[in-house]
Amino acid sequence: MNKRIFSYAAGLLLISLRVNAGLSADQDHNHTEQHRPAGAAHSQSVLLNQAQQAKINLKLETIQPAYERMPLYAPGELKANSYTSYVVTPRIDSVIERRHAVLGQIVEPGDKLVTLFSQDMAQAQADYLIAASQWQRFAKLTDTSLSENQQVEAKARFKATQGKLFAMGMSQSDVNQLQETQSLGLYTLTAKRGGIVLADNFAQGQRFEPGEAIMKLADESSLWVEVRLAATQQSPIDTSTPVEIEHNLRRYPAKVIQQGHTLDPLTRTRVVRLEVDNPDDTLHAGMFVSAYFMFNTAKAVIAVPESALVRGADGQWQIFVEHEAGEFIATPVLRNKQIGDRVIIEPTSSSQMIETGARVVVEGAFFVASELAKSGFDPHNH
Repeated sequence: MNKRIFSYAAGLLLISLRVNAGLSADQDHNHTEQHRPAGAAHSQSVLLNQAQQAKINLKLETIQPAYERMPLYAPGELKANSYTSYVVTPRIDSVIERRHAVLGQIVEPGDKLVTLFSQDMAQAQADYLIAASQWQRFAKLTDTSLSENQQVEAKARFKATQGKLFAMGMSQSDVNQLQETQSLGLYTLTAKRGGIVLADNFAQGQRFEPGEAIMKLADESSLWVEVRLAATQQSPIDTSTPVEIEHNLRRYPAKVIQQGHTLDPLTRTRVVRLEVDNPDDTLHAGMFVSAYFMFNTAKAVIAVPESALVRGADGQWQIFVEHEAGEFIATPVLRNKQIGDRVIIEPTSSSQMIETGARVVVEGAFFVASELAKSGFDPHNH
């Protein structure tokens, strides 16, 4: 009898222990569900309500494959535009008497630049004054007082001596005022075009030979850029190739005007010449710049802002694609070339193609990734 009672009591105790264990397991399960981070729809997506999206300033962008422009970088240097530049040189042996313009000064056509003295000019001016005086005297005489040959010779001598002064560098106004000048041999060079004085490396009293540069004037409203490309660069460049230059974090549109077809023997590079407008005078000859030639991709690609890409739990790049309103699915992608602040992406072998018209998180992706990580799931363990 006692054995039966003991067996019965032991059975009740065992049943009680099993029931209590089951209740404890259910309570633990319920406790876990209550403390699981909110927002995880399933192992690959995150649910965010409108308040959460507004709080993190979540922004989406619609995916549309397109041809993107790929920049090709090359270093460059600004040069004066030789087509609008002017080198001031004497045409005869001369000595600097005084200057009228200084480095950096902006001059207009006709402005005085420098006055010189030349012994050859003095002789030419004297010959002109004699010839001019004779021609003026002959012009006042009647036709019967001198022969036709005398008139022709006097006029030709006057024209020849005047032309010689022009050839030596005198202007018409200076020649007209020559008879009022007390000293011979002086003449003034003037600006033939407007611009800025880029160089004036001379001193008063310095002697210059014919053709030797005294000053250099340039119109800096447009400048040249000499860009050097590596010999291995094979992308076709012509006058229709879009190009920009960058200096001090500012971009300027430029255009290709010339390109070399031979390599520099020292640098093993070839030169491409650009022209850039400089209306606000922020660029100057001698500055180093960066040039970016733009080429379209061979096919339409998908590019997203840099901020759309985040690392997943396995270290792989991923983006968040909107599945339904408020639900964002982590989609692994391959990161390709970068274009400015955008990155070309491609699907991985384990992910599906990103459909055209899909909306991708471009701002707030880091917060979405954090919510996914708090769910305790590996987004690729499914």
